Amino acid sequence: MRRMIIAVILVALSMLNIMASDDNISGAWHGSLRVTPQMELKIVFNFNCGEDGKQSVTLDSPDQGAYGIAGEVNFLSSDSVNVSVRRIGLSFAGKKQDGKIIGQCRQGTMTADLGLLPGAMELKRPQMPKPPYPYATKNVIFNNPSANATLSGTLTLPEDYSSDTPAVIMVTGSGLQNRDEEIFGHKPFAVIADYLARNGIVSLRYDDRGFGESTGDGRKATTKDFAQDAKIALEYLRKKENFKNVGILGHSEGATIAFMLGAECDSDLFANPSFIIAIGAQAVRGDSVLVDQSATLLGQRGIPLDIVADYVDALQKLYRMKAIDESIIPTNLVDTICADWQHNQVYASLKSNLEKMASDTNPWLNYYIRFTPSQYIATTACPIFVLYGERDIQVRPELNMPKMQQLANEATIKLYPGLNHLFQHAKTGAVQEYGTIEETISPEVLVDIVDFIAIAVH
Repeated sequence: MRRMIIAVILVALSMLNIMASDDNISGAWHGSLRVTPQMELKIVFNFNCGEDGKQSVTLDSPDQGAYGIAGEVNFLSSDSVNVSVRRIGLSFAGKKQDGKIIGQCRQGTMTADLGLLPGAMELKRPQMPKPPYPYATKNVIFNNPSANATLSGTLTLPEDYSSDTPAVIMVTGSGLQNRDEEIFGHKPFAVIADYLARNGIVSLRYDDRGFGESTGDGRKATTKDFAQDAKIALEYLRKKENFKNVGILGHSEGATIAFMLGAECDSDLFANPSFIIAIGAQAVRGDSVLVDQSATLLGQRGIPLDIVADYVDALQKLYRMKAIDESIIPTNLVDTICADWQHNQVYASLKSNLEKMASDTNPWLNYYIRFTPSQYIATTACPIFVLYGERDIQVRPELNMPKMQQLANEATIKLYPGLNHLFQHAKTGAVQEYGTIEETISPEVLVDIVDFIAIAVH
């Protein structure tokens, strides 16, 4: 659910790579940056000195899924380095000692000691499927002519499958993502597809329109547009691949799309799925999710409660304006909303964020803030399994689960202790924590998904 992190300023900490040589510090160097007493982020600097003598540096943050962030070399020699990454306001200066580079990393008001070791860094992802596989896969394409989009995906087929074998369409969360829903070095949909196939279930996962190998324009698409793509995928499995029992597994925004296709209230989207698996499902209006998310994220960053309350109040007013008029909100109206704010760095940063949102005419956001899933959930009649993670801060169960229980009173709804928005076992649920966790998805969740499908299709 990447777009849902737009309502608050996120500090983008990145990572870097290097390999030592006798003459300079060119190559890949890695280390761990302590962000809080409880959290470290892996970091990799890639220093390069070309044959023409031109020096360059890029920054990787594997835990955050960020790679190749361009920086500037202020100084680079055989034993010392000083670089800046202006895009994220980060700098690092260090000196080579006993085979390491020892120095300090700065970003904003944060200063932290950082030691780098030579060589690249590999993320540990033990659940990532590895060949040989006891199932077959094939690349497929299907078209959405109304959007001039061709969707490219992977069809995973277990041994001895037939037209009666249950099949699952996987729909990603918000933000353009590939068929594996790849994020922070994790590939949740690849892990799920592997587990389903090993348990006799077909799956289709595909790149979002305009991303990966899929064509079309995803930048201007709304949730309803992505729902049309998912409907095409479901029709493809039924009509072209001849599967009779086809359900939808959606994560975050994908869960919303699952209900949109399962609801008889929208004849344009209704696709009558055989079952729905809604992972981290929104149940309240979009602006409520975004405001709640902002308050939670700011609280996790230690922002005082009175400042959080002021920001939430301003954000609600801004969204009400955008719900009425999608055009750019003038700066003077933002000034009015923030008229009583104090003059300090925290308030200034939050106001700057509001100004950016006020000028944002992104169709997805304008659609989402006034979108309510209630009618879709209430009019979905197929078997439903809704999963919530106790430590999910992006679609918090405290906000969404009670409404879901009210709207889908015959659904199976389960809260998983200790799981975050990606359904990993987590300490805090913070977004920055996703990449630091080796687990891609809780094994218990995988078991429950397979058990639910077995019951739903019989």
